[in-house]
Amino acid sequence: DVQVAQAGVGSARAALEYARAELSLSELRAPVAGTVLRIHTWPGERPGSEGVLEIGNLDELDVVAEVYETDIMRVRCGQNAQILVTGLPEKLRGQVVEVGWEIGRKDVLSTDPIADVDARVVEVRVRVNSQDTPKLARLTHMQVQVTIEVN
Repeated sequence: DVQVAQAGVGSARAALEYARAELSLSELRAPVAGTVLRIHTWPGERPGSEGVLEIGNLDELDVVAEVYETDIMRVRCGQNAQILVTGLPEKLRGQVVEVGWEIGRKDVLSTDPIADVDARVVEVRVRVNSQDTPKLARLTHMQVQVTIEVN
């Protein structure tokens, strides 16, 4: 009887370890610290092609500016930029941190019927100054206007 009870305890311990391993596989752990921007999949749902959630580091924010191909030769890393956000009274400050390598079509579409929808642009990444970052924390993916100061 003692051996049967010991076997039962051993079986229960193995089942417990298996359940713990299964539980650890079901936990979601972010590889980086950040803020959850959007949840795509809730508990009990199967994740889709868009993943489980979107996470972002809101301590450093970048703005992507589309610069016309005719103007890109005057843009360099380190140049200062002003960022105009609709609804904010003052312009925010930033600095060019990356100039793209490819010329492509504009992603931002205008409702202006005479706008040049086939314009060719280069993406330029502008890092928002740290003191202005909190003003944009809840405005990810917002359309802004960027003026790059060329010397």
